[in-house]
Amino acid sequence: MAKEETRNYSSLIKANKTQAIFDYKECIFEKVFVETPVDTDGDGKLDLIAVYIRRPKETLEGLKIPAIYVANPYMMTCNEDWYVPHNVDKDVVAYEQQNISREDIIYDFKRKNNVKPKYVRETKGYVETAPTEEIPLECITDWYSYFNSRGYASVFCGGLGTKGSEGFTLTGSVEETEAFKSVIDWLNGRCRAFTNREDNIEIKADWCTGSVAMSGKSYLGTMCIAVAATGVEGLKTIIPEAAISSWYEYYRYNGLNSPAIDWQGDDLDILAKYCFSRRLDEDYPKVKDAYEKCLENLVKLEDRNSGNYNKFWDERNYLNQVHNFKAATFIVHGLNDWNVMPNQCDLLWKALEKYNVPRKMILHQGDHIYIHDLENGNFNEIMHMWLDYWLYDIENEAMEKIPNVLIQSNINQNQWHTSANWPAEKSELKKFDIGQVDTFVNFVDNLSATVYEREKVNMSEWLDELVLSEQKDESHFVRFVGDELTEDVRISGRVQVSFKAAIDKPTAILSAMLVDYGEDNRMLVKQEVALEKGIQWGLNTPKADVKRFIHEAEPSKYRVISRGWMNAQNRNSLWNKEKIEEGKFYEYTFTMIPMDYTVKAGHKIGVILYGTDTQATERPFVKTKVKIEGSSINVEIPFV
Repeated sequence: MAKEETRNYSSLIKANKTQAIFDYKECIFEKVFVETPVDTDGDGKLDLIAVYIRRPKETLEGLKIPAIYVANPYMMTCNEDWYVPHNVDKDVVAYEQQNISREDIIYDFKRKNNVKPKYVRETKGYVETAPTEEIPLECITDWYSYFNSRGYASVFCGGLGTKGSEGFTLTGSVEETEAFKSVIDWLNGRCRAFTNREDNIEIKADWCTGSVAMSGKSYLGTMCIAVAATGVEGLKTIIPEAAISSWYEYYRYNGLNSPAIDWQGDDLDILAKYCFSRRLDEDYPKVKDAYEKCLENLVKLEDRNSGNYNKFWDERNYLNQVHNFKAATFIVHGLNDWNVMPNQCDLLWKALEKYNVPRKMILHQGDHIYIHDLENGNFNEIMHMWLDYWLYDIENEAMEKIPNVLIQSNINQNQWHTSANWPAEKSELKKFDIGQVDTFVNFVDNLSATVYEREKVNMSEWLDELVLSEQKDESHFVRFVGDELTEDVRISGRVQVSFKAAIDKPTAILSAMLVDYGEDNRMLVKQEVALEKGIQWGLNTPKADVKRFIHEAEPSKYRVISRGWMNAQNRNSLWNKEKIEEGKFYEYTFTMIPMDYTVKAGHKIGVILYGTDTQATERPFVKTKVKIEGSSINVEIPFV
């Protein structure tokens, strides 16, 4: 901020941090419509997207401030009645030999979609503000008011195809990314915004310094990564929480339809129509047919039949564009998040390292949650320091004082490991001793021979049987359990599994699981309120309850540490199916979801090889026999 802009607000920055000198209740609330560079609904005009802004009233007097921006396709409500998952009670489709090359599946990001609108909006006037009544949006939480009172604006946008905006939801696409990017362009004076969709009265963001952060969880965090991957000027930092860096890795796994645990049948087309809240607008009938064709195209291109990686998924792989990053990145992810799994943050972290992007990461023991109020997490203090450093250029030594990686222990939630990198620096793949194994070991993937009942969808019973039941001659799994541990053992990274196997069908689901065996009252992802204290979010805003994770009331016999899956026809490539000849042995290698987990002394580590995973994969009817060479089985675990 220039001196002349801060002369009346010298108390804003004190002791190397911004102070709560602005009254949150007096912030102005505005709504503008940013002009995007795309026309996804094909009406001949560039799509406008509604943007909501909350900023201190002092910005009306010449104060310029940075902005925290949230791109949230859920914010304008969702189509709950449109959420109908695909059927997963079906056999995996088998293919003849494919010859798809790497070049065949690469998306050309250099191809510019330069839209030349048929109808160009002509600015008919200007206004300085576009006030509107504050609307009750769940995403506008007290966490953002904390920063409003400390000299930050908060900016919220639902994006293309959401209620009040134009265009279509094309989840994860280049068009969606470009639309969300245009909000940052507007905050930097590089594109237009209007007070409504009809009058062409333009409004500028003269109150913004041009320095922007993006934050948010899940889809919101995903859009942080997507926009940062464009290299847009002005985006100084992103804070993606539980975010997707590659949509293929979210909805597929090694050629299988394998979305979030317990969300089988979910896919990108379903999310797109779930978020298409423009359906609730008066103009929906005009675009209904065009949007239905758009959805049909999404279904075709996502290609559930093969589960292969292709250009559609390559377009939605933001790791392809990490070299464009200018934004420092603070990743936050739950180690028990089986919705957006930790493979997403692992992939992003390594890509950022390759291009020397400034980065930090927090890995907590929760699932798909925000950790703003987590006991002993110091999350808000860390974020305050981080945002002051990148948006206000305050020399608070954030890069030096904040550890590169903070990892919460699953044994003691008040203990946080610090590390220069992740997996932990001393993590090393070591062969897991599976003991004496027969020349051949076999399992039969036959869901009807397990306790699972399709009508009941009794997945927990199926899991208990898989992990605990006695192994028989024709079991649906092969299990190896190690010796009792004499000391705590920490695992950090990806478990790798390989073996040679012959399959009696033209395709198969191959799965592997890492298990912690031993009776214990383990920590759960569920939380309770720590009543002895609360967090003061911001000036004139309520306190938030501090929360902690609870432990099991009764001891459990095991905990699944990680899992991995593979379509047997994708043994060498994500994008190419290879023919399987019955009785012929092929080599299979795949990794499990990366993890950071400590197994207590007195417990045992187990590895299970199996087929159908009722919680993660399609659930076939066919009976498939898998014969494995015992000497070929190699399980490598990243022990610290």
